[in-house]
Amino acid sequence: MPTLNAISDRRYRNLAFACALWFCVSVIVVHIVRDDLSLWHRTLSIYAVGPAGWVLTLGFFAIAITQFMIAFRLYQLRRSAGDQLAVAVLVLAAIGILLVAIFPYPIRLPHNTGAALQLGLFPVFLLLHWAWRRDDPLRRFTLVCGLLSVAFFLLLAWNGETDYNLGTTAMAQKSQILVNTLWLLVYSWRMPAR
Repeated sequence: MPTLNAISDRRYRNLAFACALWFCVSVIVVHIVRDDLSLWHRTLSIYAVGPAGWVLTLGFFAIAITQFMIAFRLYQLRRSAGDQLAVAVLVLAAIGILLVAIFPYPIRLPHNTGAALQLGLFPVFLLLHWAWRRDDPLRRFTLVCGLLSVAFFLLLAWNGETDYNLGTTAMAQKSQILVNTLWLLVYSWRMPAR
């Protein structure tokens, strides 16, 4: 018979996974509904303004919840100052996505600050997590996701247009978000118990 802690851990994992999955569904829904926007030329947060934008906004909140939940679990499992640093970086990245959710695209300063926190710090978190959590069964997966996330972020920064109308900018951003979300989905599903 499962213990109370095992049931609690399973529910915790399921909630984190469900939030990450909701983000994926919301991204797909807005790309279908907003066929007036170019998939190749518009960054993701532009889809949060206009028809069905609320769906993506809820998705942003959901993926932030997943990040906070993983950060809290990693904090519970911390073993070193490096673990604490990785958790702090993940919390800052999650705060970034909250800023993106709260301040839609037209409110540029807080929105862009949030996007920079999320997109810039999440790959740093992945690499820190890989470096410090040598016992993690998903260590190789984390390294691959971290390197891909860094590569897409560098491509995004290199293309750094302010009008968000360059195809490689939008696709670099969406590719990085895809890699980051894939890691969040897999990790939330396989999250270690307390």
